[in-house]
Amino acid sequence: AFLKRRKEAKEDSQFPDEVDTPEGMAARVRFQKFRGLKSLRSSPWDPLENLPFHYAKLSHFKNPNASRLRAIAEGKEGVAPGAFVTVYVTVPGAVAAAVMEGRGEGGEVPLVVGGLLKYENKMSVMHYNVTRVKDDGDVIKSKENIVMVCGLRRSEVRPLYSEERLKSDKHKMLRYFPARGACVASCYAPTSWAPAPVLLLKRQKSGVLTLLAAGRVKGPDANRIMLKRIVLTGLPFKIHKRKATVRWMFFQPEDIRWFKPVELWTKEGRRGHIKEPLGTHGYMKCIFDASITYSDTVCMSLYKRVYPPYPTHPSLQLKSPPPAPTPAGSTGPSALTTAALCGKESARSSSLAQQLLSPHPRPQVS
Repeated sequence: AFLKRRKEAKEDSQFPDEVDTPEGMAARVRFQKFRGLKSLRSSPWDPLENLPFHYAKLSHFKNPNASRLRAIAEGKEGVAPGAFVTVYVTVPGAVAAAVMEGRGEGGEVPLVVGGLLKYENKMSVMHYNVTRVKDDGDVIKSKENIVMVCGLRRSEVRPLYSEERLKSDKHKMLRYFPARGACVASCYAPTSWAPAPVLLLKRQKSGVLTLLAAGRVKGPDANRIMLKRIVLTGLPFKIHKRKATVRWMFFQPEDIRWFKPVELWTKEGRRGHIKEPLGTHGYMKCIFDASITYSDTVCMSLYKRVYPPYPTHPSLQLKSPPPAPTPAGSTGPSALTTAALCGKESARSSSLAQQLLSPHPRPQVS
């Protein structure tokens, strides 16, 4: 398994994000969740579009930096360092017995109690700037189980790695943790404020934890857009000046018409677009901004927004917020709330009807 994963990582570094179009399945069905972008930096992408259901249970911060400064300012009013404090904790007897057994007979293992700043008991999508400690040849894939230590907290998470683009609100997902350089690890975790230190540990088969990466907290941001990119490739069959016949990118003329709005590019720096399909075997006529060569490769980039995996550990499960109390003297929601709910339900029903009428939405080009 290790050799297979290492081979896949090597292929991904040589041919980044390239995938093969399936021959027995229509490309417009296989890649129906992907869309084309004119520019990864400047093309618009709505951060509130088609969010997962559990996003409603997260804590969203309109201005994370202002919330961090407010939490730190209010945290200074706590207990002064060096003060004697008596803490009374009400826990089940079985839990207390397990804790005392873990401390040993003489109580030589201390029981650490820590405080939290404001909002640090809320769940959110946390991001961490991390860097590999050393390149030991180990291949770490996105969504792989990792033990994260952030301050006093230790939890098992499945982070999603992505690039950090300072001049863009969209960030490309990384399939593997880079051996060199920094990246951003994103996962569902309790809120922590920068610049708290973070350690990523990997659990070996023997149960031993080894240090994988170190970094610091970037902050909570549920609206950070992470995009998974795939690249469909084809080869030029005939070339005449700026026009070329490309094959092996698609295998059905309907797929060519479907992805016609998406821009093409080549590995030698040419840009172009699809004019029309030729025949019934996936050949297509394309035009570029300059003449291309037979050794060039024609590519098409498609993007899909991805989210961190839902936590499986019970301590990280997201709990639904309690229902709002009903005011005294009223039997239910107000007329305004009822109208708003009806509007949402009607909008949801209309969008569901559109999806049923058109099961494979045309890829959007922004």
